Amino acid sequence: LFDGSYLVRQGLGYLAMQARARDIENLRRDGRADAETLAFFDRLKEIRSFAGEEFGLTVNSSFSRYVATDRAYLVDVVSAVRDDSFERHTWRYPVLGRLFYRGFYDRAGAYREAAKLRNTGFDVLVRPVRAFSSLGFFSDPAYSFMRGYGEYELANLIFHEQMHATVWAEGQNEFNEEIATFVGEVGAERYIARKYGADSEEYRSIYRLRADRDAFREVIRSVHSDLQAAYDSLASRDARLAAKWDIFGDAQAEFAEKYDELFFTDRYRGFAEATLSNAYIDSYMKYSGDLGPYYRLLERYEGDLGTVIDLFRVAASAPGDARGYVASFLQLEPDASESS
Repeated sequence: LFDGSYLVRQGLGYLAMQARARDIENLRRDGRADAETLAFFDRLKEIRSFAGEEFGLTVNSSFSRYVATDRAYLVDVVSAVRDDSFERHTWRYPVLGRLFYRGFYDRAGAYREAAKLRNTGFDVLVRPVRAFSSLGFFSDPAYSFMRGYGEYELANLIFHEQMHATVWAEGQNEFNEEIATFVGEVGAERYIARKYGADSEEYRSIYRLRADRDAFREVIRSVHSDLQAAYDSLASRDARLAAKWDIFGDAQAEFAEKYDELFFTDRYRGFAEATLSNAYIDSYMKYSGDLGPYYRLLERYEGDLGTVIDLFRVAASAPGDARGYVASFLQLEPDASESS
């Protein structure tokens, strides 16, 4: 009953947003869109075309409609893991299977769900989300708050969401998010290179962002590893919780001390003062886990992202672990891999 009520409430929120969406081409013709909005429409069209023509991503009617909203993001998403382990809480949905997050159009609903989970021994994270993919079941619109995104950020977002609509492995959350993150990064980088050139400042700035992102991922992986070792080795709950806070404190102190040595920008400086939890650390592990196998697969196929996406389709449709299938592609001889 609770899940049914949840689906009705959030479904109504989604439909209300859908009802406000206007076809972008109609908005162009009626002459009421300002210059900034028209320029945004041009960027959307260019990025969507690039996604389909260059990589074979599914380019349906998503991002061809526009919603003007006073919100700065789309939904609040709740995720949770145990406060003394990395056991994740999941929710079951029709069609999608089990996912490790639950979205809310109403912030109060998100915080009610978070409070319920905290009362049962979970660390909880409530975070804003800028977009999501309905996996091609609906036409997902663009939102007015996206107008302020830089071109790399906007392209990354669109490629990420279109990848969800292109390949989806039911119940394999980490795989779905990892391949979408990977395609978003690679696709956006190539889009900027095509538009501005590999010698442009726009392109070089990507490498500063990527270097910072990779450095931060290493910080998160290190904290996660230390926590996991403590949770595995300590028998009592009190000892695990005490170790958790010690690890968080040490990590943040070291992070603040070494920040300028590790990072080019200020993008991640706030980690030193953030309220850390297992859910916070786990959220980064879920959405930016080890992308190395995907980059190695891209290198194996000489940078042909379209072929790699086709291999993701095969992995997602095969029985069992999609990540394992990706690993098997890396082990094949090139000729055998291509013929299969």
